[in-house]
Amino acid sequence: MLRSSSVRLALGSLLGGFLLPPTLFAADALPSPEHFFAEPDLRSVEISPGGQHLAFLTTLGSGKVGIALMSLTTGKTEPLVMAKDENIDFFFWKGDDRIVYGGDYGGNEFPALRSIGISQRKVVRLAESYRERYADLANWAFIIDELRNDPERFLIVGNKEIASNTVGIWKLNARTGARQLVESFYGGSEEVRSRVADNQGRVLARSRFENNKVVFEVRAETADRFVRVAEFPEQEPEWEFLEFAADNETLYLLANPTGDKAALHTLNVRTRQLSEPVFTPPEGEITGIVTSHDFSHLQGVAYLADRPRVHWFDAGRARLQVQIDATLPGTRNVVVSRSADEKILVVLATSDRDPGTYYILDLRAPRLMKLGQVNRHLDPARMRPMESIQFTARDGLVIHGYLTRPAGFESRPAPLIVNPHGGPFGIRDTWGFNSEAQFLASRGYAVLQINYRGSGGYGQKFLEAGKREWGGKMQDDLTDGVRWAIAQGIADPQRVAIYGASYGGYAALAGVTFTPELYRCAVNYVGASDLGLITSWGHRNGGRASEIFYRDWVGDDKDHLFARSPVNFVDRIRVPTLHAYGFNDPRIDIKHWRRLEPKLKQFNKPYEVLIEADEGHGFDHEQARLRFYRRLESFLAQHL
Repeated sequence: MLRSSSVRLALGSLLGGFLLPPTLFAADALPSPEHFFAEPDLRSVEISPGGQHLAFLTTLGSGKVGIALMSLTTGKTEPLVMAKDENIDFFFWKGDDRIVYGGDYGGNEFPALRSIGISQRKVVRLAESYRERYADLANWAFIIDELRNDPERFLIVGNKEIASNTVGIWKLNARTGARQLVESFYGGSEEVRSRVADNQGRVLARSRFENNKVVFEVRAETADRFVRVAEFPEQEPEWEFLEFAADNETLYLLANPTGDKAALHTLNVRTRQLSEPVFTPPEGEITGIVTSHDFSHLQGVAYLADRPRVHWFDAGRARLQVQIDATLPGTRNVVVSRSADEKILVVLATSDRDPGTYYILDLRAPRLMKLGQVNRHLDPARMRPMESIQFTARDGLVIHGYLTRPAGFESRPAPLIVNPHGGPFGIRDTWGFNSEAQFLASRGYAVLQINYRGSGGYGQKFLEAGKREWGGKMQDDLTDGVRWAIAQGIADPQRVAIYGASYGGYAALAGVTFTPELYRCAVNYVGASDLGLITSWGHRNGGRASEIFYRDWVGDDKDHLFARSPVNFVDRIRVPTLHAYGFNDPRIDIKHWRRLEPKLKQFNKPYEVLIEADEGHGFDHEQARLRFYRRLESFLAQHL
């Protein structure tokens, strides 16, 4: 990773902290794929603890993602660092003068870590990426906790060097790269499922697998032995540890004793007393908590129903949110970063039609200043609303989702694309700006996003209704959703397509093999074609959690896996298909395509394919991503 001496796009026009007005497409012109899928102008805006600087991700120099730096004192914005071989995926501040950042190579999902000082601009190599999947025992690291209150170190799981067998928990110094061993677990027989550190970087809570159970354990000091406080069947653990309060004794957790909706509780790790529910969502599920910067106060709880919502405990924080919302009406306004004294806030205002605008809120003045738009090329007034929908599946289960209709088709049938989400379990589509849905709607297609059984956000029973239902009832929910849309006059029954990525790519293949009469064409983006292949991979490489997932949620019966694998039923396909894969995909191996393509040829099925040699599970680099969406656009125009 090297510094860049040049900066592309909006930064050159950023004067006094304000971006230029949006560059809108002509009234009679369609926004291009670049308008939707090129790298955003700015994203992941983070303020330094002292409140003097902002950093954000943007496109620098050669087209790769880098970090730009803005002084809140002078308004000057400049490039800070860019990647040489990879995009920068994330970063965080360490103190007021250093940033830690990371990115992977070719989609391998094992990030390299670096840091850079904002004054001297010297890059420090902190950890290396696995270049050869799972084979290279390089100086690697996975972040456990950023340790917000420590200006120099953060907590990782990793090893020290290529020749070292000391795999364990380390405090990694962001300035020097030095590692301090906290706890070694090389050679241990147990497999830890999760770890939670307190505000001093001490791992005082964990969950682990033991026989056929998940055991939850805590301790008050690192010198203490872990004490078991709960255990559950490994298929259905009822707890989830979140984070510690400032006292380093109060641990926030989600508990689900009723077997459906989880509530927020606290657990004292010294007395091991579990509290009564602190908050139970009236609908939907809890997605996280909001605490003060120093963790001393629980300010609110975020939960997700048809739209994201927050329940505020702190009256002052609630009043502030009311003031922000009154100042920025018509958008969902979220504080995404704040200074350590909570006097300077970064606010992101978004909606289903607006990719977002960042603001700086200075509570000392007070004043709200516009920083810039996430995507200055898109006009929210020309984007389409995302409607919440629901229908009843054939077995009586109520299914929820979202519909984005193209302009002019508010009351008449449109060509429909059903767009199942990936995951599949515990993941869901949510209300908000969706680049794919808006892009497809701009081309005249209605987009139906269905939270089929197994999706998150609707309770444990709804989640478990998806067990072993790949290609079964989960697929039936998609089919029933299409038929509902046809019956409601939303969809033209002669022009329906299915397009998805990851599990959604599998669902697209399942759609044209198991219900071939329903679809006019299909697009499979990094999707599984052979369930036997993904389950065998999971048992070999994924550890205990992966083994449980594939055994209990996908299935381990060979006949069942064969019957639910689209690769075995290619002869049933009646329509053209488009396929896209990353050669380095660590989740869906390229073998899925190598098994599928010969069958397409054997049965003389029309297809198109796009293989990206330097990509993984989804195309991360801008040009690869644009190649895919251009191909998607032309394929749908031809066949739908």
